Amino acid sequence: MTRPCGGSFFAANFAIMRLGLITIAILFALGCVRAQTINLSDSLRDVFSQRISPSFKFETRNSFITGNDAKIYGIKAGVNFGSRLTLGLGYNFIGTDLREELVVDGVRYNADIEMNYWAPFAEYSFYRRGPWELSAPIQIGIGNSFLRISNNEESRIVNKGRVVLYEPGMAFEFKILKLIGVGVGVGYRIMLKNNRDIQQQFTSPVYALRVRLIFDELYKRYNEYNQSTEAK
Repeated sequence: MTRPCGGSFFAANFAIMRLGLITIAILFALGCVRAQTINLSDSLRDVFSQRISPSFKFETRNSFITGNDAKIYGIKAGVNFGSRLTLGLGYNFIGTDLREELVVDGVRYNADIEMNYWAPFAEYSFYRRGPWELSAPIQIGIGNSFLRISNNEESRIVNKGRVVLYEPGMAFEFKILKLIGVGVGVGYRIMLKNNRDIQQQFTSPVYALRVRLIFDELYKRYNEYNQSTEAK
């Protein structure tokens, strides 16, 4: 179901954005309080010397575009350095049908709003206790936003322009049997460069449910199984 984007949603969107910022600030403050339990002698050299394992996940993040709900789908692949740091590259795109009215050559269209971007990302785990983990994911996206108009004969892209965005965040995770991580993440999408040919507000709080398979633990258990088999 498509929805027109725009209208009198700015007050609600502002309240949601403010709530998102307050939530991030609270989580950051809690992380700083807990940071005293972290081994501060860790260095980047220590992190990058850890065992490397693959990382892959598909995620759905919820956000807003001019006050309307907008899901962002992401496919991410990268490498884990131990259990502390993940680096990789992701592809993201809008997964919700949103519309903007547009007049082209005297014809009025309800054009689809679309945006896709590639984003290098990093996620650093700075607090762990038992099955609980607190991490800080960030990504910088570069891509395009555009409008797609369609009729019975063709589909055409118009008002295409470059976008650059920055998404910092905070994530909580609980590990089940050390193999599956489930949790919640909050963040904020900041448009460093917007497409001025599209009259929409893309800057927005972002929140998501997270599920991931922990490859590092799988690799560890696989090695332990091989060693026990060889010892028999």
